[in-house]
Amino acid sequence: MGMMRCPLLPRCGFFLCAFFLLTEVAAQQQVTHSVLRKETAYGIAKSYGVDLNALYDLNPWAEGGIRKGDVLRIPMQPNASQEVDPPSAEEDVRQPAVLPKEEGAGLERDWVPTEEGAMTWSDRVQDVPRGRPVPPTWSLDTVRLAVFLPFFTGRDSLSRQEARLREIAEDCAAGIRLALGDDQRLGAHLIVRFLDTGLDTAGSLLCAPEDLVGMGGPVHIAMGPLKRSQFFEVREWPGMERAVHVALTDLGSRLAEGRQGVLMPYSQVSARMEALAAHVAMRHSGERILLLATGDIRNLDAEAAFRDAWLRHAAQDSLLVMNEVEVASRGLGALRDSLSDVRRNVLVVPGGKANRSFAGVLQTEIQLGDSLDFVVYADGDWKKFDFLDPELRERIGFTVVDGGGVLPDSIMGAAMDSSHFCLARELVALRGGPAGSYGWMSHDVLRDVLAWTVAHGPDWPVDLAQGTRLICNWNRAKNGRYVFDWKATDGEDGGLVNEAVRLLRQEDFKWLELNQQDSEASTSPY
Repeated sequence: MGMMRCPLLPRCGFFLCAFFLLTEVAAQQQVTHSVLRKETAYGIAKSYGVDLNALYDLNPWAEGGIRKGDVLRIPMQPNASQEVDPPSAEEDVRQPAVLPKEEGAGLERDWVPTEEGAMTWSDRVQDVPRGRPVPPTWSLDTVRLAVFLPFFTGRDSLSRQEARLREIAEDCAAGIRLALGDDQRLGAHLIVRFLDTGLDTAGSLLCAPEDLVGMGGPVHIAMGPLKRSQFFEVREWPGMERAVHVALTDLGSRLAEGRQGVLMPYSQVSARMEALAAHVAMRHSGERILLLATGDIRNLDAEAAFRDAWLRHAAQDSLLVMNEVEVASRGLGALRDSLSDVRRNVLVVPGGKANRSFAGVLQTEIQLGDSLDFVVYADGDWKKFDFLDPELRERIGFTVVDGGGVLPDSIMGAAMDSSHFCLARELVALRGGPAGSYGWMSHDVLRDVLAWTVAHGPDWPVDLAQGTRLICNWNRAKNGRYVFDWKATDGEDGGLVNEAVRLLRQEDFKWLELNQQDSEASTSPY
């Protein structure tokens, strides 16, 4: 009796041969790459000519970030006939930001030399992979910081304006020194240079472009000067071409328009009025809203911003009704005719300090109409009017919108720990007295900008303006006074402005911050 042959053996042998053949082909289509310092996954994929998504599919752990010494498997193209050399350590590893335009196409920006030898941006269209969030690469181990402030060194007699500028400069310097004291948290070496932008007796700056030479390279972060003209002047100095340039005073969002890398940390009126309009529209749908327009030139931007934001919400909700009433600080005759004694009167007063005298008249009008029901919404500056009766503000549910500067009572009593008071004590010691809002702003914005720059390099404002999704996975400090939500102000060719705002309402004689569920426009992370 002969041996019986198994019919499955030929099939198993065929599948085993096919498996080993495919494994060998796959191995031939992969190479490994050892990550060098300052390299990114996008740059490595570009240097080998492969798709970034294919690289992530083969190395899924790399989406969380790569570092020096990591080994990546590189998927090669099936029709690749020659070996691709990995990039050398001497090559520039700075990666351009990609702005998706159409399916499979994008705009790449390179830092290239011109005919005169200077460096400039060059645009070209290329095929790019679909957009993915960009994790921090922590590519900078040395950060160069230049601070431009008017100290007026060597001058004893100053005008009133110059004395005020020097006080602001000393406040800012104290906040900056306090932020720099925490540089070990960043894991980066800091090179800091303070430059005096005060004027001598001849009217010339006390600092010069030559003062930046000793920093050993281009400036990564620049803060100041306080004046608009000087701000534009120092931006033209050699070494400032790619700097993240932060304004320390509220020079308006137009400062960042058409200027890449410029940051305006102060919340602008358009963002505040958008948040206020969204909150009022959500809370008072079906009620009549009275917009009190003073006509003061200092309030025109706020009134126009609220009006535009309200029209956008009214286009989506037919129950939103708003009447505009022209009022003045001398009398409220037109307002009296518009008030109702049978339903709640919802008053919205955009604008800030220009309404100080009007606020007193409005308070008197509300006190006289004690039988009427009022709800008042206003700009954050109204919270500073100490002549407003606290009991009256409590009765009318007084709500304001602002961009920071003073912590609300709800933060001070609950979410804020003792670290804020430790910082405040150190800031007072560095300043030799109260530092004010300029000291806190300088401290808070420098800590935020340092974290972004060390994580994503000095081109992160350009990347954000162009739509690149940069991941912020470090612990952002919440023990200061200001919060930052950077948004592009002029498309991809402009800088960034801070659109973080908050809504505060007086309850139980305390200022409580409304949570994000109360307002869709609230961008505060508290």
